[in-house]
Amino acid sequence: MLKMVIKIGSRLALLGIILVVMNWIYTRFFFEKDLETFAPDLRKVRVVPQNTNILYIGESSNYTYREDDLDKRSISDLMNDYFPNLHVSDVTKPASHSGIYKVLLAQLPTDSQISTVIVTLNLRSFNAQWIYSDLETQLQKTTVLLRPFPPLVNRFMLSFKGYDIKSDDERIQQFIKKWERDEFHFPYRFPFKNVKEWDNWMAVNGIKDENGVIDFDRTALACHYIKAYGFQIDTLENPRIKDFNDIINLAKKRSWHLVFNLMAENTEKARELVGDDLLFLMEQNRDLLNSYFSRRGVVIVDNLEAVADQEFIDRNWTTEHYAEHGRKIIAANLAKAILQYYPNEYSAVGISYDYETYFFNDCDNGETWGPDQSISSDRAFSGKYSSKTGNGLKYSSALVYPIRRIPDSLKREVRIHAMIYQESAIHDDVRMVIQAEGESVDDFWRGFEINIPEEESRKWIPYEIIFTLPKEIYNANEIKIYLYNPSLTTIYLDDMEVEFLE
Repeated sequence: MLKMVIKIGSRLALLGIILVVMNWIYTRFFFEKDLETFAPDLRKVRVVPQNTNILYIGESSNYTYREDDLDKRSISDLMNDYFPNLHVSDVTKPASHSGIYKVLLAQLPTDSQISTVIVTLNLRSFNAQWIYSDLETQLQKTTVLLRPFPPLVNRFMLSFKGYDIKSDDERIQQFIKKWERDEFHFPYRFPFKNVKEWDNWMAVNGIKDENGVIDFDRTALACHYIKAYGFQIDTLENPRIKDFNDIINLAKKRSWHLVFNLMAENTEKARELVGDDLLFLMEQNRDLLNSYFSRRGVVIVDNLEAVADQEFIDRNWTTEHYAEHGRKIIAANLAKAILQYYPNEYSAVGISYDYETYFFNDCDNGETWGPDQSISSDRAFSGKYSSKTGNGLKYSSALVYPIRRIPDSLKREVRIHAMIYQESAIHDDVRMVIQAEGESVDDFWRGFEINIPEEESRKWIPYEIIFTLPKEIYNANEIKIYLYNPSLTTIYLDDMEVEFLE
């Protein structure tokens, strides 16, 4: 009997030695390559500078911007303005949530100088559609090699698909069942038992216009809002709660100041489309998260209602993507929250809409507006360069500016003045164009003919128009002003001025 025990023990010991050696070989020669292939997000952690003081971790809301933003920086970069002598870094992974954050945060080196970690707390990430998203399988796959087990064990788990794998149809069935299973508990009478009933009612009855006709686009958006925010968080069952608690425990081990950044949601649009019942649920969940995590020593920055409707970029979906002013509000609120940790490093930064009403382009001094290919040294009214059009170059250097940035009282009219040189008066359809584009306005295009007589050709002639701007373009994303020349005649533009007038 003793011999058998010794025999079995020796074989187990030998097996253990073999596994240790195999793990060493795998770690030494193959692990890094597998990390690059199967855990590409690890690089986001590894490139965090050693001298980082404050780390911001979140999803695409951090760096998504609107095209007409003058300042396109991320929330984390904007927050750094308040602490100019500190180093703020970020780890940003689109579509991620607390389950991914906790894995990535655990990979930060223990000797890092990080003292504060700000984690995105996204209300929508607690809903059924996100928990059972069709992106979840791929997200979970990227974390397998980062689990706190020997690398060889993790590689076996990856090879044998030891992670949450489900088809898209299975994911859909998961969140539909949860919509049916989770019943609402309102402190007052509410006509719908669950999300599915509420969503079906909205889809059938719809949002009607002034003529009583269903507006299908607004109805579809209302249904998105119901499914995105029509839930009540169960702190015992919701997996996001456990993930955030794991982050809290990690922060305690690393001695980090921990901040949860509750992102702004478009509560204005939610109330407009669905009503106060949905707002009740959103605010109830906000209050629960604030209370739950505050009791665990986490600083909660409540941005739920901090950003106005017009600052939300995506107009036909529920996202936390903000234009410049919205991102600046989030950054300012975060800076105020962590001021307590860095009282001597804080520098006040005002939030304002910077705007201009006068623009000048002489095509020199690096002040070309675009397109750059039109800039030519063939001739110039001043300096060395002008904007050359014709013979295939249809567009001159153009002013492109977010017109909504200019106060309405200062954009009643626009004055355009430029110096123009034409080789010949033989040209068709050459115009000075004012164009405006945006999701909330119909595209606007107005062209003013360039009528310079032949006797004024081959010399620089001043050109000026003053145009009253129609109010419907006040909220366009951007205004473009340029010379349009589809003809074969060469026409040069120089010293162009654009001024918005009261």
